[in-house]
Amino acid sequence: MSAAPNAGSSAPQALSGLRVLDLSRWIAGEYATKLLADFGADVIKIEKPGEGSLTRRVGPFPHDEPDPEASALFLHLNTDKRSVTADLHTSAGRETLLRLVDNADALVESFRPGHLERLELGPDVLHARNPRLVITRISPFGQTGPYRDWEATGIVLQAMGGPMHSTGELGRAPQRKPGHLEHYTIGRSAGAVTLGALFAAQRAGIGSVIDVSGHEVLLAGADRRAATLLAASYSGMNAPRGVRSAHRGKGNFTGPFRARDGYVMLYVINAAHWNRLIEMISDGDPAFVERYRDRMSRLGDDADEFTAYLKDWFAAHAKQQIMTDGEARRIPVTALLEIDELFHQPHARDRGAYVRARHSVVGDLDYVGPPWRMANGYRLRTTAPLLGQHDATTWVDVPRAPASPTSSLLATNYPLQGVRVLDLTVVWSGPGSTALLGDLGAEVIRAEGNDRTSRQVTAAFTKQTVAETGYHANMYPDSDPGTRPYDRCAIFNWHARNKLAACMNLDTPEGHEAVLRLISICDVLVENNSNGVLEKLGIGHEELLVRNPRLIVARMPPMGMSGPMSNYLGYGPNFNALVGIAAMDGYEGETPESAGENYHMDEAAPAGLAFAVLTALWDRRRTGRGGLIEFAQAENVMQEIGEYFLDYQLNDRNPPIRGNSDPHLLQDVFRAVEDDRWVAISIRDDQDWQALAKEIGGEGLDLGASAAGRREHSRRLRDQIAAWAAPQSSERIVARLQSVGVPAGEVMTELRVLDDPHLRARGWFQERTHPAVGTHRYPGPHWRADGFDLAFGRPLPGFGEDNEYVYLDLLGYTAAEYAALVERRLVTDEQFA
Repeated sequence: MSAAPNAGSSAPQALSGLRVLDLSRWIAGEYATKLLADFGADVIKIEKPGEGSLTRRVGPFPHDEPDPEASALFLHLNTDKRSVTADLHTSAGRETLLRLVDNADALVESFRPGHLERLELGPDVLHARNPRLVITRISPFGQTGPYRDWEATGIVLQAMGGPMHSTGELGRAPQRKPGHLEHYTIGRSAGAVTLGALFAAQRAGIGSVIDVSGHEVLLAGADRRAATLLAASYSGMNAPRGVRSAHRGKGNFTGPFRARDGYVMLYVINAAHWNRLIEMISDGDPAFVERYRDRMSRLGDDADEFTAYLKDWFAAHAKQQIMTDGEARRIPVTALLEIDELFHQPHARDRGAYVRARHSVVGDLDYVGPPWRMANGYRLRTTAPLLGQHDATTWVDVPRAPASPTSSLLATNYPLQGVRVLDLTVVWSGPGSTALLGDLGAEVIRAEGNDRTSRQVTAAFTKQTVAETGYHANMYPDSDPGTRPYDRCAIFNWHARNKLAACMNLDTPEGHEAVLRLISICDVLVENNSNGVLEKLGIGHEELLVRNPRLIVARMPPMGMSGPMSNYLGYGPNFNALVGIAAMDGYEGETPESAGENYHMDEAAPAGLAFAVLTALWDRRRTGRGGLIEFAQAENVMQEIGEYFLDYQLNDRNPPIRGNSDPHLLQDVFRAVEDDRWVAISIRDDQDWQALAKEIGGEGLDLGASAAGRREHSRRLRDQIAAWAAPQSSERIVARLQSVGVPAGEVMTELRVLDDPHLRARGWFQERTHPAVGTHRYPGPHWRADGFDLAFGRPLPGFGEDNEYVYLDLLGYTAAEYAALVERRLVTDEQFA
């Protein structure tokens, strides 16, 4: 499980035999095709002669000397691919592409909408050459709608799509996530739907065109955004600004704290964690313990004094020791690791998380290895190609036998139609994963015990008790949890679409038997409980695979199932800290303490797990067997710091905290004239600057006429942009800049998103009715497709709503057996926890 992948093996991988064309030039598309390539697909990257991909020109580079063959970003994103040069503006280049299309299964592109059509290479032309081709089109705002032709960078997409408005400190600018995390999120989602579309092509014998809007992928994301959008739809309220700022106190005590030699991430959210923390920091003082025990949400006038004490205590101790002692006491507290520390981390090294390989230009380097482990999975076969390295060695003239569809085209053509998934997940990362499988047509069944809070909501909540929690009350329609809070909370309902729910108490013999019978007829089981939970319940994956050899068991332990830290307690922010992300986060030039929590792991996991399951299902067609997917969520997220991991080896440095700024772009978030309205603006090149300078006017703008000048005078130039923006409305700023081709976008609140004309034109929000909650608009899908169907049916299952279907129709219980379970309250449509 923990051994490094064998680069020299010639055994088939899960996606061996697939042929993919990569026309993308930036991170999202290249990461989507990297996943396909690393799991066995033959990916040919089509690059412009003499120029190549944009990622070749961005870096970081060895010694910061630009070299298109040595960009750490390109090296990371293009392992296991081949490079073919073709100028698509020429007839010869277009013919090269079309000959490759003849024998391809999929094509991924990220041009501006309409660009392929202008090249006379639109989907109609490509499908005329190959009707089974899957065409995945990645763009900032989709192929249609009022914003179709808008310009965007990562910060603009975060501003308009992500949870950015609720981050940062109240009164200060909203704060973006560090690095290129948003692009990896979009790319992972694009990779998953591309694989799903390949199932549809096999099923129906026709290809498809997939529209991946980066904006919509982020809006649908599990990092709070989808949940707060649904909460706004339910209650008409925005998520408050600064809700995720550090040390927010009250019901939760979380955030980064300075240690003696760095920082730690504390995530205390319940009384048990709190009391263990008090014991640890008391230094054996019983009076201190007596004073603060059981007071997590009731510090009152002692809050400032306690916070100061805690800060001083952390500052006096080393971060690794704090983490070790905290883990021994089962307190969620982890060290913020820098990239150099991650490089040497014993847990990662023990698990074989890095793979060493030689590149002809940069030499031997350790690459971030498998995002998850599975049979016939990840393998680093080759490092990134040189530009045009494979011009003479492609499969352009290798014919393929036409494949027959596996079934006739039915009334619905869902990619995963007929696939049954057992969902034993909690919180967000796991349920978000099974939601994506449901979107592709799988039958997803949640098995839930009526004695557990599987939906993060207790049956005891009342309108009065939730009102005391502040913003959380807005998670319910009309801010009222009603008599069935577990059916009415946006925290659960945003990812509950398309799913079924059946009551099965795993800690009873009857519930255990029902789950085993269900597993026998399932294709996939997904769970994201702590290590060992399934084994304690008697349903470890080894036993399940004996019972059902075709079953795919996807397990999502944060740090993996083996290694010295595999049993560490924590939540998304804790594990983001352990993979280098938290150390990069915060306001520009400040410390990680200014960042608060980052929930990116929850955003990264769903599409990654969906991709993993789809890969395993694809492999099962060849082998006839299922198996284990060990989806270590931290290793999945580590993919998104791959360029920094290589940069450390090339240049012996860690990435700084840049806040809303960027090493290559002049960018920031600027206050508009309205109260707490902000606009993200990016300047990518001289053309952008000239357009912006013409709008701004005034003196000193010649300082920004070159990239070097924009870097040297960044603060002064941003101050001038801020002064220009301040007296204008956010809509006017965005309209003026987008009209001249400058990337700009408002940092959107939930209510602004609900009223967005582009999303309305694209029909992104889905209005649905359910008796538990009434009629509301729900966050829409990650993607849309022409050529196969996507599911968006019932918005949620009420607790136990599908008991009869599961027990009587699927499992074959007699009416008398089922009635007995109901009479004994072992099967109910109510949750008691």
